[in-house]
Amino acid sequence: MIRIREGDQESILTIDEFERRARRGELSPFCDVCIPALTGERFVQARELPLFASLYDPRRVLFRRHFHLGRYPLVTGVVALVCVALFLWARHLGEGFVTREALLDLGAKARARIVDEGELWRLLVANLLHRDVTHLAFNLFALLNIGTVLEGVYRRGDYLVLLVVGGLSTMAVSTFASGPVTVGASGMIFACLGAGVVFGLRFSDLLPTRYRVYFGVVVVGYAATMFYLGLQRATTDNWGHGGGLLAGLVMGGVLVPRLLRLRQATEPRALALRPWLVCAALVVGVLALGPLVPRLFVSFRPYRLDTFGIVLERPSTWSKGPDPLGFIAFGNGVDALASIACDRSAERVRLDDAARRFVDRELNSLARAGHISGLEVGEPVSDAVGAPPNTAPARRVAFSFLASDGPFNARAWIFVRGETECAFVLAHRATATTRSKELLEEVRARVRLVENKSQRDAANAAVNRPESVKAQLDLALAHQAAGDLAAARLAFDAAKAAMAHERGWEGRVTVGRARLELEAFGVDGTGDLDVALAAAAEARVAKPDDPDVALLLVDVLLARLEPERARIAVESARKQFPDDTRLQAREAALPPPAPGGR
Repeated sequence: MIRIREGDQESILTIDEFERRARRGELSPFCDVCIPALTGERFVQARELPLFASLYDPRRVLFRRHFHLGRYPLVTGVVALVCVALFLWARHLGEGFVTREALLDLGAKARARIVDEGELWRLLVANLLHRDVTHLAFNLFALLNIGTVLEGVYRRGDYLVLLVVGGLSTMAVSTFASGPVTVGASGMIFACLGAGVVFGLRFSDLLPTRYRVYFGVVVVGYAATMFYLGLQRATTDNWGHGGGLLAGLVMGGVLVPRLLRLRQATEPRALALRPWLVCAALVVGVLALGPLVPRLFVSFRPYRLDTFGIVLERPSTWSKGPDPLGFIAFGNGVDALASIACDRSAERVRLDDAARRFVDRELNSLARAGHISGLEVGEPVSDAVGAPPNTAPARRVAFSFLASDGPFNARAWIFVRGETECAFVLAHRATATTRSKELLEEVRARVRLVENKSQRDAANAAVNRPESVKAQLDLALAHQAAGDLAAARLAFDAAKAAMAHERGWEGRVTVGRARLELEAFGVDGTGDLDVALAAAAEARVAKPDDPDVALLLVDVLLARLEPERARIAVESARKQFPDDTRLQAREAALPPPAPGGR
């Protein structure tokens, strides 16, 4: 037991009570203390005891006796005025409204601007912008409440460091975790709330009762309520709020209240200036590191459309999102996007027909349905898609339209791969930056045409069973469907060679080769009709009872402009298949026989 004499009063304390009262400054250094284990029956002044000296801190006594929150909030007031001034300027730029474009011009957080273009200054300025009067009023109310309190707790320079670090953390986390454009001081407010919670926990034993309740109950409850309300709204940037709160919790553990900093009557100038210099260093560092960000964080990632054999590479900072045309799209969330869509047909498609279908079926139908407006479409021009050596002819169509979120200028490349027609679209706003347009061009240059899944699976089967006619035929048909005619011809040749070991496939192989050459000739004139005729004739012999083979021979002869031979083939087939309406149609379409002919 420890005996304490203060004036004429004597009290007995346990060791825990002695330590607690000494730490809180409730015992004077000049009171008399008797600790039998240390002093025997003798009383000594408390300051002479090493135990008391290790627990007693005059600054904590100063803090306990003089702590108050009535300090004028100079920094908070300046921040609030800047927020109001920027809000009024944004309304001026938007001609009476705070528009998305005005916020972007002034410094709203936008991943495309920060990462793709290195505008790190937006991490600071975005905290001072607001989208409407309600947003501004709510944030200023919260900031003036909690900010005023913390400006009284810490030195003004330390409080400014808290705001700067909280703002940077808010927008940095939001940039990498959330795509939409973001503005608002709520991240700095959450940083203040986090710092307030930690302050209340660290110094609860020194705070007067009313302030202990404020920091222990009011601030914690306010922070939890604000975070919960944010989670209930899809438009709230909760990632940013979380980043600000985390920064505040960390800073609350680092910063020292101003009443606990003084070791003498006045603080040395160097120490007083330190937080202001830290703020200046943070701002300068942000501005200096900006140009390095695109080099460090912007790369290209592939997106594979395995079904169609297309690889679309897009910047790593772009995210998958909605597209006004309803295609698969990747965009920077601000002013540029790239999209692609493919569709299969029952037969090979003509390129010009595909371009007309894109305009009629995609663009005009969207305009008629009201999904877009103000559609203007240019004439198709010849171009190409794909990185060499695997390129495909394309028709480039320039068009512009008005979507629900503003006007766009766009270009579409329509191309065909066998039985698949695709449209690759690059679109950007009229306000798009040069960097955004450059990235779009790089996306276009990185489009790659590769083997699709069916081709790869068939190729693996053909490698494992090189003497299988079926495997080689399946590979030929897969290449044909994908538009790779050269590979299809090689596979048909391999299938024909494999028939030396495996009979019974003559009809299917020759039919496939004939159709390949006929379709290629009809679409782009690349088919070899001599090969087609030879294969069709072989197929007619191998499959004499198949009306489709008979029809195929007739079509080859018509493509070769040999109507008389086609007439003979039709008459022969009509005798064999008198009810086949397709043969009847071919016979009716034949020109009259030449004079003197049969």
